[in-house]
Amino acid sequence: MLYTLPFTSYPIKGAEMPCPVCGSQSSEVIATKDRRLKILPHVKCTDCGMVRHQFMPSEAELGEYYRSQYRADYQQADGGPSDRHVAKRHVEVDRRLPRITAHLPKGARLIDFGCGSGEFVERAIADGLDAQGFEPGSDYATYASTKQGLPVQNCGWQEFELDAPVDVVTTFHVFEHLLDPMAAVAQVTSWLKDDGYFYIEVPNAKNGLDLKGFGSLHMAHTLGFARYSLELLGALNGLKVVEVFDEYDIGIIFQKGTPRAIEEIKADAAAEFAQVDKSTVHARFWGYTFGKLKKKR
Repeated sequence: MLYTLPFTSYPIKGAEMPCPVCGSQSSEVIATKDRRLKILPHVKCTDCGMVRHQFMPSEAELGEYYRSQYRADYQQADGGPSDRHVAKRHVEVDRRLPRITAHLPKGARLIDFGCGSGEFVERAIADGLDAQGFEPGSDYATYASTKQGLPVQNCGWQEFELDAPVDVVTTFHVFEHLLDPMAAVAQVTSWLKDDGYFYIEVPNAKNGLDLKGFGSLHMAHTLGFARYSLELLGALNGLKVVEVFDEYDIGIIFQKGTPRAIEEIKADAAAEFAQVDKSTVHARFWGYTFGKLKKKR
């Protein structure tokens, strides 16, 4: 009940901290509530546009949320994946897999970071890749490894064990849930061969805020990336952009190499969110909400 009652705070204290990407101490509050009308302040970094909870949970607090509330709160599900979930993931694989295989040699080694119930790993193997994955959620990891027989470890990125460098790491709608994206990408680059690729896709926070206002914000998404803050995350870890998929969500294929100038990327990232402030985010929520109500009449 504490997680769903509107106009109340979550039972998570959290703490203010610098931008988890560029390290800036400068921020601006852009929302005070989330999509459930619960009190959950969000800020944007005024130096790079990165969106985050104003009071970021600790590792222990976030871990408890994922153990006890996440599936029910965020996905209205409990236990393993539903048939609907699995079918949706297969549709997404049809879109995502050809994008990265176009850059890979036959039999390339692949890791799927936060692989969920394993549909991407399953299809990658069927397409001739040497694929494996890891998933911290025990129900989904067990489904993938035991029921589907896939090479999936039940662990987080800090504990994942790898025997040799790989050609590519993929991750889809995972990094918005993290606390330390810089450390996670540094780990990813350590797994890659010298010419390896990193294909990441996350919700585009700018598109969500423009459409739904704070209706696009919720407890499960500690971070909010857009086109250029995502490029900045890669660039600060020695990754250059190979291909961008700028749809409602944002996806980038990176490769180890020299990125464009960091200050140039930061300027683009800040400009992308220059018009995002609390008044526009709150107004957008009510406009979107009342617009949906009108359509139902």
